[in-house]
Amino acid sequence: MVTPAPAVPAIQAWPPLAGPAAAVAPALLEWAARDDAAMPRLCLVTGGPGSGKSHLLAWLLAGSDSDPRTTVHATVPARGQIAETLAWEFGHQLGYGPLSADELLARVAADPRPLRFLLPDLHAAGRGPTDLPAARPQDAVERLVGPLLALPHVRAAVEVGALDLLPAEGALVLALGPHRFGPGTLPVPAQQQVYDPSGSTVGPAMPAPAGSAQPAAGTAPADEPGAEPGAPIDWRKASRRSREEALDTALAEGRAGELLKDPGFLLHGSLSAITATLADHRIPLPSRLRGVWQQAAPALSTPGLADSARAAILHLAALGADARLAELLRPLAETHRWTARWYRPSSRPTAAVLTAGPAQSVDRLVTVDATGRVRLHRVSDGELIGRVTADPRLRPVGLAAVTDTCALALDADGMLHPLLLGEESMAPGGVDYLALYHNGMTAAPSPADRLTALGAHRDRVVLADIAGTVHLWSLSALDAGPRTIRLHRSGVTATTCHVLPEVGVVLVVSAGLDGAVRLWDSATGAEMPVPVERRAAVPTAVTMAETAAGLLLAVAWSDRQLHVWQLSEGRMAPLSMLHPVDTLMLCADGTLVAGGRKGTCTLRLNLDQLWS
Repeated sequence: MVTPAPAVPAIQAWPPLAGPAAAVAPALLEWAARDDAAMPRLCLVTGGPGSGKSHLLAWLLAGSDSDPRTTVHATVPARGQIAETLAWEFGHQLGYGPLSADELLARVAADPRPLRFLLPDLHAAGRGPTDLPAARPQDAVERLVGPLLALPHVRAAVEVGALDLLPAEGALVLALGPHRFGPGTLPVPAQQQVYDPSGSTVGPAMPAPAGSAQPAAGTAPADEPGAEPGAPIDWRKASRRSREEALDTALAEGRAGELLKDPGFLLHGSLSAITATLADHRIPLPSRLRGVWQQAAPALSTPGLADSARAAILHLAALGADARLAELLRPLAETHRWTARWYRPSSRPTAAVLTAGPAQSVDRLVTVDATGRVRLHRVSDGELIGRVTADPRLRPVGLAAVTDTCALALDADGMLHPLLLGEESMAPGGVDYLALYHNGMTAAPSPADRLTALGAHRDRVVLADIAGTVHLWSLSALDAGPRTIRLHRSGVTATTCHVLPEVGVVLVVSAGLDGAVRLWDSATGAEMPVPVERRAAVPTAVTMAETAAGLLLAVAWSDRQLHVWQLSEGRMAPLSMLHPVDTLMLCADGTLVAGGRKGTCTLRLNLDQLWS
């Protein structure tokens, strides 16, 4: 006989808890473990300063992974944050990447998972000029938190200073005493309003604690202790508190514009404070600074960024709009794992590929945009060097170079087309055969056979379809047909191949909607037993190249992360990108070309320190 699991996990699995919070911890644990209709989806934790509200939520988080019923999917401290920065944090933790508030709400609404959130310090949310809505916590509630809580599959425990910030009707309210407690003091007995399965409540609701309103911005000193008045601050050496609070102080003193013109502060200052303050157009600033920050800020919200990483991201954004700021940021940016060489926001390819130029060096980038226009660019600087006349009805979503003057194009319907890159170019016969074969001209097409991705290297072409199958062709041995293997449970989003002539092996990498990146080699005919990588995001582009650091694989993900793998060592370096990447190409010298709906850029990978 199987003994049913208890309705609530054993509280002993959680860390010990003392003080007023201990009295309400069982009720919070029951709320976290139960998701039946009788249990409210919203739990409000309220009380005075120092009563243990944040500590109680931290206690639940600390043990949440011990039982699948209490898994917390995102925990975002709200103190000093605005709706935009809260949305970026939620997006990172949920695997979406940094999204705007509206984009996040749409993604969460479409997410099939029951989601559980913890939101400490909601009453302390808000940043920026005090007369603007973003400075008040209610703005974050109206724009983000309230709409999130309205979604039927979202449950949240939220810390508030008073019960008027979020509607308490129907919620489970855990009210802690208004007094501080600490080591050596007797805790004040907690006043509680807790949900009981019988429908009753225990204890009265606690009134809003006095003094729970958010303190006015600008109360913290901007300078480091001991610094001479008016002396420039070396923000690299400034304390965490000074970095976080400097702009609040500058706003109160009327010198926010002066501080925001300092590139050092942009690199080290508070992300939420800068974002909120730049929204105030009354503050005079260089005309392009707001645009640069708007592009860079979501990527800057990536947790754990080093100073050099923040410089590299800001430098990349500035290259597309503000050459002077980019030059000021360049020295520190060049100490990072990667440095941008150029960025063109106006170049938004739906497909792109590298081919050899007239000197047989890979310095020619072929791009196709949403209107079908084909352009040729220099890889070194992004300059336009030519145009290609093509069928205006062709709208490629993928390109693979089969010769220096011919590419194979894949359209959104899964059809293959030869694309000639010169006036006197000719398509190899094998390319026409592949197009006929996979376009269903020689057999009745099946919806499961619709191609979704392609790649090529030397005389090999790899094609992948919506069923998760990849097909490896040799243009020099078409009669043998393709080698076919199913690598994914769902559609393939990107694929590439690389010929290793010294061992007679072709490596094939495919990425799928199942979040897996898989490797297959033609020697064994079998896939690797485990994926190269699997994540809760969608891989959108892959590329391989032999470099001075060995054979590298780069994978772009839907959450704006780019992972560079050194395959022989199994080492991976994560890079944060400005925007989602749809096309990705890697050169032998470590130059990485990335393109998408928000522009095209090249990054110089520092191969000596990429994995350090």
